[in-house]
Amino acid sequence: MHLLAKGWGLGKGTAFEFLFARLLCRSQGRVQWVPIVIPLEERPTPAETNWKRKVLYSALRVSPAPPVIRFGPFEVDTRSGELRRQGSRINLQEQPFQALVLLLERPGEVVTREELSRKLWPENTFVDFERGLNKAINKLRAALCDDAEKPSFVETLPHHGYRFIAPVESSRQTRDSVRPKHLPAIDSIAILPLDNLSGDFAQEYFSDGMTEELICAVARIDSLRVISRTSVMSYKGAQKSLPAIAKELNVDAIVEGSVARSGEKVRITAQLIYAAEDRHLWAGRYERELRDILQLQAEIAADIAGQIHKLVDPHHHSSAPTRKVHPQAYEACLKGIFFRDKLTPTDLTKCISCFAQAIELDPDYAQAYANLSRAYFYMGIFGMGPASELFPKAKACAVRALELDESVPCAHNALAVIHILYEWDWPAAEAECLRALQLSPNDSMTHLHLADYMSIQNRHEEAIAQFQRVLELDPISPVYIAFFGMILYRARRFGAAIEQCRKALEIAPHYPNALWFMSLAQEQLGRPQEAIASLEKAVSLSQGSYFQALLGRAYGLAGDKAKAEGILEGLQALSLQRYVSPFDIAVVYAGLGDLPSAFQWFERAYEERVFRTIELTLPMFDRLRPDPRWRDLVRRIGLLQ
Repeated sequence: MHLLAKGWGLGKGTAFEFLFARLLCRSQGRVQWVPIVIPLEERPTPAETNWKRKVLYSALRVSPAPPVIRFGPFEVDTRSGELRRQGSRINLQEQPFQALVLLLERPGEVVTREELSRKLWPENTFVDFERGLNKAINKLRAALCDDAEKPSFVETLPHHGYRFIAPVESSRQTRDSVRPKHLPAIDSIAILPLDNLSGDFAQEYFSDGMTEELICAVARIDSLRVISRTSVMSYKGAQKSLPAIAKELNVDAIVEGSVARSGEKVRITAQLIYAAEDRHLWAGRYERELRDILQLQAEIAADIAGQIHKLVDPHHHSSAPTRKVHPQAYEACLKGIFFRDKLTPTDLTKCISCFAQAIELDPDYAQAYANLSRAYFYMGIFGMGPASELFPKAKACAVRALELDESVPCAHNALAVIHILYEWDWPAAEAECLRALQLSPNDSMTHLHLADYMSIQNRHEEAIAQFQRVLELDPISPVYIAFFGMILYRARRFGAAIEQCRKALEIAPHYPNALWFMSLAQEQLGRPQEAIASLEKAVSLSQGSYFQALLGRAYGLAGDKAKAEGILEGLQALSLQRYVSPFDIAVVYAGLGDLPSAFQWFERAYEERVFRTIELTLPMFDRLRPDPRWRDLVRRIGLLQ
């Protein structure tokens, strides 16, 4: 054993401690406190005064800071005195660094201002401790890109001290740690539907909405694949083991938890499970006022990121601090999302009212405007009204959302859809797709819009590659699996398109869009009766006028003129009761071979900006390509190649 320092002193600034400091400065370049090792023959004797014994034995009992401490994207090397972020050194002065080390030695505990002052300055130092400590903590926060008002790392307890609140992992086990020494590599994750512990089934919209919001927050973790809501919601109430779910979703880890709401308070519990071993890695419990829910979601996402050593990319965050929300406005928005995702005409009408209520309660609520925009363009897609009314409303809401907060991905997605389906502004569409992707790299809908744009632009190989990412993020969604069939159909891979649609129908046998896309591919392969059978089933499942129009066209192409004309008359009669797209009428006329009437109605569809007008470039209209009227229409849309 070796004596590191000889001599006695009364505390900070004595010969004892200065000799110790000089030794470490020479060997490692920075003052560093480690256990004092005293050989038996040099331990204090009973004749020594009590203070000498206390100095040495208190030093012997203090454990040193571990050599390397990690939290979030940061790493502290206590031997070299360096703070690093993802391997890059960050300049940090001596006193802020020592403050950080002391806080990291006691994560989750309050370190008083007096303790920090004693750590940073010798006892006989004459300095304005309050001002100096504030300055050191401010420099530390600047180095960590931390916010005093909404901290991710260093929390202030006014007039008392500070606490390090982020998860910490050291190169050795600390006395209070229960984390495994070797954290498994986690590159993909699924957040299962949060259990509703409110005791009220009517609150399901709240737990489902919180699940979606939490997925969106975690999806901003850089380099992590996060399964989208569409796939994970199918496991709500499922009696399956976590490893089995992880295998089906092809993920490394699962987050499961619960949400309970009591008045204006919300409590969320979450735990991270390494699926391959069904091993618990971390658990957290959070309770906040409902108005602070956005901060709570960001905090949970940051904690998960810290546990798996991923970086929450600051470029994906709003430049503005996380705002408080009006509790009732937030609740109305969650209700709107709940109804919107049912995708029925009745529920879409309900969701419009919910989002409008949220905006009335909180006029600066950007997310509510973005969701309202999305609801309006869904109504336009489903033909619930004239495109010339619904898409401009959708655009106005999206623009307002971005005026309030440019970093809302949903609003950029909405603008991308409007540029594609209504304005036919192709450069702007691509720009919005790419901005949405930058803000939300794990959102399957964002990747879908970009793939759709590429497919419409005849960039088929790029579109197929982009859609593979959609299916990685939403591997069991029949909606996305079937839409991949449409992407393949546009690329004239008809056999592969049929295969995808059949996969979707295995999951959801009554999904009409899968039958629609499959019928188009069957027609191209010269199987008209199969196409008709698929469309007849689609019409039986959905009374949408477009399915009826497609069936009328199929009858016309097969030579069954009477059935085709019967459907045409039915659509014209229906148009006297509710909106029927002129494109639907044109489709039936095209199947009957009445091209003058078909192009007359196509022209009307163009004038009304009916979004399906862009479908004129699909293989189903190959017979029209030699016609100069077809070329003129497609040129005006901007799709003529």
